[in-house]
Amino acid sequence: MRRGFHIALLLAAGLQTALSPATAAAEVPAVNIRVEGEGWGTATHEEIEGLLYSVAEQLLSSSAASLNRPIVVTHESGSPVTLFKKGGSGEYRVQLSATNRGWAQYAYQFGHEFCHIMSNYDVRGDDPARRENQWFEEALCEAAGVHALRSMAERWETEAPFPSWESYAPRLRSYADRLLSEPHRQLPPGVSPQGWLQTQLPTMSHNPYLRDDNEVVANLLLPLFEQSRENWSALRYLNLAPAGAGTDLAEYVRQWRRSAPTEHRAFIDSVAQMLGVPAETGVGVAGGVASTAAY
Repeated sequence: MRRGFHIALLLAAGLQTALSPATAAAEVPAVNIRVEGEGWGTATHEEIEGLLYSVAEQLLSSSAASLNRPIVVTHESGSPVTLFKKGGSGEYRVQLSATNRGWAQYAYQFGHEFCHIMSNYDVRGDDPARRENQWFEEALCEAAGVHALRSMAERWETEAPFPSWESYAPRLRSYADRLLSEPHRQLPPGVSPQGWLQTQLPTMSHNPYLRDDNEVVANLLLPLFEQSRENWSALRYLNLAPAGAGTDLAEYVRQWRRSAPTEHRAFIDSVAQMLGVPAETGVGVAGGVASTAAY
């Protein structure tokens, strides 16, 4: 979808905007986001959609594989979630708990959920290999939510969806900084990422929703992804391995690499190295050799 087309929709709704020509002409890969329902408080559907498109723009580069279904976003109290059950027309269904005009919370929540969609969360939902490595996807998506905040903070200084939102950029940055600096997200002093993961992996494989552990991994992943915007496009090739593929972390990462085009493989190798899964040997972080086959 062209950003200019979405802006035209906002203008048609009677909202005032004065984006630069460069912003209006910016290309956004095909994605269709609709906000529906009640419970959003003082925020309008059009405002929320403008925010959510801004989030998607931070994560989808021009080279990313397009999403093949619309995304319908509704409000629901409780934890944000992307539902496995699609809508009546096959659309993705995302529920957010953010309300009113707390744009930082919207960005953080939708960045996380949009990452699940980018990562093909629904392709292997019942596969044991995916379940045992779900913690990794959760960590990726936590990193995506923080990245959306950081990237939008920079972009909104001059090119916010609405001119009045430019003053909100520092709040986005502050929200991200607060998250990144939380004590539980830091590695213990003197502990390497590989050593920490070797200790925590059995627990994380059993329960992928341990937020404190996932957020440690997210802090480690974020600098790798932020080296290039194109790195986020590698998420489009996660979880595409056939059902029944090996369940250990090394094989999971290898399958990700095999599914990805050549231009993303060096980046995936850097993620594997951080996790302690060497590209040449496939040695898993749990201490054993998962496979001697090269990627």
